[in-house]
Amino acid sequence: MEQVCSECDFDASAVGVGQVAVALGPVAERIVEHLRALPGDVVRHRPGPGIWSPIEYLGHLRESMAFHRWLIERAAAEQTPVIPTVDPDASVAAADYHNGDLADLLGQFERRVARLRETMTQLDEDLARRTVDVDGRVVSVALVARSALHECHHHDGDIVRAGQG
Repeated sequence: MEQVCSECDFDASAVGVGQVAVALGPVAERIVEHLRALPGDVVRHRPGPGIWSPIEYLGHLRESMAFHRWLIERAAAEQTPVIPTVDPDASVAAADYHNGDLADLLGQFERRVARLRETMTQLDEDLARRTVDVDGRVVSVALVARSALHECHHHDGDIVRAGQG
């Protein structure tokens, strides 16, 4: 959850908390469009060792949108909840997204984005300043919201690259 991503140059600080919910919609729509445009064999192809296939990126984003919403809800319900980190590689492998149904995963992703955006529209300044402790790193709800947008922006680029390679 960094402010500026060294890999995709996304600058989370450039997006106001009130803008995150609005900005998330078009980014999520692009992800869906990019995935629907890929041939079935490409959707499941891992372009290299340690690189997820496009459908695995989608599965990760599906989980990530729910996780970010849950973090915001936890911060609203309690003071600085302590949250352990999740190993995304282990989670993607355990869920077997590689063999998942693309249409089902796209629908789930879209619903989770919609619920996250709805949660984000309820962020006032007090809630945006509340914090969560993610494995020893205390971050604001505002950064959690921006992180969700970054995840989609970043992995949309990964999906495009994986589809090309």
